[in-house]
Amino acid sequence: MKIVVDAFGGDNAPLEIIKGAILAQQKFNIDICLTGSESIIKKVAKENNLDISNFSIVDTPDVIPVDQTPNDIMKEYSNSSMALGLKMVANDEADGFISAGNSGALCVGGTLMVKRLKGVKRPGFAPLLPTMNGKMFMIIDGGANLDARPEILRQFG
Repeated sequence: MKIVVDAFGGDNAPLEIIKGAILAQQKFNIDICLTGSESIIKKVAKENNLDISNFSIVDTPDVIPVDQTPNDIMKEYSNSSMALGLKMVANDEADGFISAGNSGALCVGGTLMVKRLKGVKRPGFAPLLPTMNGKMFMIIDGGANLDARPEILRQFG
């Protein structure tokens, strides 16, 4: 299984994203491809003694700023770490994509590039959260929809 990870999405990127990708690869034995500035990814990994030799990297010139409108992913940021990662999934070059970046852009990009499942009208964010005993649980529609009607909630299931 190949998972693309937006190395420049989220807080403290790319360092914390790289650390998380290393942990995921070790735990789940998956292929990981990082998207973002290859030179910065390699520099940060080297400065922090992180071994990324098992990762492939797709060099991207752009990153979507958090304050940009979601539709910008299709226009101004079509060569961003997020857009190129989503294109890889849409083109069957990867099995999944992960980003902690601009959630609106991720939602729009996923819907327009990767597409929704047949019969599903809206995507539902499904964050995993830790419990006090160290286990995880998932919340469906973790904040993306303000007016989820019963039919939409059924589709989330």
